Amino acid sequence: MSNTEFQNSDCLGFHPIYVRNMKKKIKISKLDAAKRHLETAIRLYFNYGDPIAIHTLACAAHGILSDLNEEHKGNPMLVSDYLIKDEHKKYFRKMIREPQNFFKHANKDPENTIDFNPDVSHFFIFDAISKYQEITDERVPFFIIFRGWFGAQHLSLFYFSDEKKEFISNTIRKYGDDRSAYFSDMLEVFGYLK
Repeated sequence: MSNTEFQNSDCLGFHPIYVRNMKKKIKISKLDAAKRHLETAIRLYFNYGDPIAIHTLACAAHGILSDLNEEHKGNPMLVSDYLIKDEHKKYFRKMIREPQNFFKHANKDPENTIDFNPDVSHFFIFDAISKYQEITDERVPFFIIFRGWFGAQHLSLFYFSDEKKEFISNTIRKYGDDRSAYFSDMLEVFGYLK
């Protein structure tokens, strides 16, 4: 960029094309923001993306949906403290929110580190997509694909019919731990890949 272009740009040295693009706006609802967070987290998860980004996106979506759920007086979400005794709620909230807050803030503990188990993100994603579907009644392909994988990985957590257990067991046998292959195949089933 020449000195003249720099001086003529109207935003602290940004090239005019960037300034023009920064002025664009999109209107987005809270539900759409949550959906986009979740779809991105799911895409990253199945493609072995960064677990910190996955967790941050999952928790952002979960937070939005939790607030909307509370506003609409919906059924409690799974990753909440509604089943926790009052005397343990503070501890539970700290434990469940510690990684989320650690990844977003550094004002209290700039030099700290954290031991983080990325598997906890899967529960936030599962809970958030379940609530999204409950609120909107929308069947989002990425959400269906994730729920299928999550159910297969955590088979003992759910009440499944014998027929569904057999189907899930076949899925586990076919893909093992290869979530990327599962995702690719399911995208094809839903018409995303041709």
